[in-house]
Amino acid sequence: MKMSEPQQNMLSHWTKLSMRDGVLPSRADMRLQDIGRYASKIIIVDIKNDPIDFEYRVIGQDVADELDQDYTGIRISELPGKGPGSDFWDHMIRTCEEGRPNFWTEVCQQAKVGEKEAGTLYLPLASDHKTPDKVMLVIQFGKSKVRPIHIQHAPEYYA
Repeated sequence: MKMSEPQQNMLSHWTKLSMRDGVLPSRADMRLQDIGRYASKIIIVDIKNDPIDFEYRVIGQDVADELDQDYTGIRISELPGKGPGSDFWDHMIRTCEEGRPNFWTEVCQQAKVGEKEAGTLYLPLASDHKTPDKVMLVIQFGKSKVRPIHIQHAPEYYA
């Protein structure tokens, strides 16, 4: 999956902010008037320390419409398949450690219609412009991942 137009524009905006001062942008730098038309496609995640964890803080409406529940306030470590050792967790850690954007395609298991492919742009944000304390996720949902259903026929129905 390639980056969508909203993802490319958000990456461009993040890059302009970071190049302007040579530092990581903060959440306050991502002004609604600059990102307004894409706000519905983002999630903002707070980084928690001791121990490391991530908490959903803001979920845009387009993303919320795709999810099976409201995850606001929930820590990622509490979600089956999303905690330590998962690809999603590893991508969050890597984004925080590197302090630079990353893009990965993964399977979103929390979609309303089962699993869906999701291209996710990870943008680190830092209140102090140095150490990431938030990650902005810009998500583009793709096709549903349909799992085959195996039906075992009972012989008595064919007698």
